[in-house]
Amino acid sequence: NILEGRKLEFVAPSGYKYTIREQNGADDDILSNPVDAATMRNLSAFIAAIVVNTDFTPNGKLTVDQAHNLPCLDRYCILFNSRIHSLGDEVEFEYDWGKDNGGIANYVQDINEFLFDYSKVPSEEEMEEKPNAIPFYPNGKQFKDIKIELSSGKVVKFDLLTAEGEAYILNLAPNKRTKNQELVARNLCLEVNGNFEKVTSFHLFSVKDMMEIRKEVFAYDPVFNGVSDIVNPNDSTQTTLISVVAIKDFFYPGEI
Repeated sequence: NILEGRKLEFVAPSGYKYTIREQNGADDDILSNPVDAATMRNLSAFIAAIVVNTDFTPNGKLTVDQAHNLPCLDRYCILFNSRIHSLGDEVEFEYDWGKDNGGIANYVQDINEFLFDYSKVPSEEEMEEKPNAIPFYPNGKQFKDIKIELSSGKVVKFDLLTAEGEAYILNLAPNKRTKNQELVARNLCLEVNGNFEKVTSFHLFSVKDMMEIRKEVFAYDPVFNGVSDIVNPNDSTQTTLISVVAIKDFFYPGEI
């Protein structure tokens, strides 16, 4: 038997619904698997384990592979909702500004700042109040084969970024992690003689083509950085960005 505890249903940025259970002790082993963490499949296995129902699949369940290929913004929405549902909506952390700048300072981050109610379109006021929140997918539930016709007449298509694409970029050598790899990770394809072929080289595209592709891709697939701005309490001119998911206590809060 699995301890499921309370359940929570919510709508994600794509418009799909997910019902999650509370996190249990076995999930710590899934999340901390060092081999799976290298390809982000630890998070995929965790998502597959905690989602007990969804209209994303016909049977309402997610396999690890299906969770790995969910649109990224849905994945982040599941993770942030799970953190709030199981462990509370605040995460505490510290940051060391250095001996000459006041040393260690303590912070509390409200995770609700990263979530909208995705069952409705937020007002401009709400969006201004939550500038770091996970954005919506403007194309809703279409997450594969999104077509773009360029002004040059070329037709391309792409998929929304998934964990597989994120892991692809993450595992590239630093000198290979170029701007165009963000498009390769989204399975960019070019129509050639009526067939779509995966783009591996960009020499067929003009600079104007590339500008149009990037503009459209990131309009349909907005990027979520998951960062929080913090200010040095001893010097308000010093600020930095912190990755919220990378905070030590995000998944594993300290002992009570």
